[in-house]
Amino acid sequence: MNDLKKGFIAGLVISTLFFTITGFAQAKDENLNNMIEEIDTYVQDQLNNKGRFQLQSFQIERTHWHYMLDTATGKLYRLEPSRSPGNSKWILTADSNF
Repeated sequence: MNDLKKGFIAGLVISTLFFTITGFAQAKDENLNNMIEEIDTYVQDQLNNKGRFQLQSFQIERTHWHYMLDTATGKLYRLEPSRSPGNSKWILTADSNF
């Protein structure tokens, strides 16, 4: 019975510490301006690394689309949206035709 109490208290302490530490992490600002800045930063990093990209963003009613063309390889990417901007991913939409 003593070990059960010690195990319960240890589990309670560990779970309290976990939720306290994760609770202090700041929530990321998820507005459209931050998303655009993240895209711009990604494109600038890619420009510095290997190729040239053209970014096209447009909106029809309430839907947003973002496409990126890699002019070095001819590949077209589409930004797959997510509920949180940090999880958005560039998906290959069309391979080059040359």
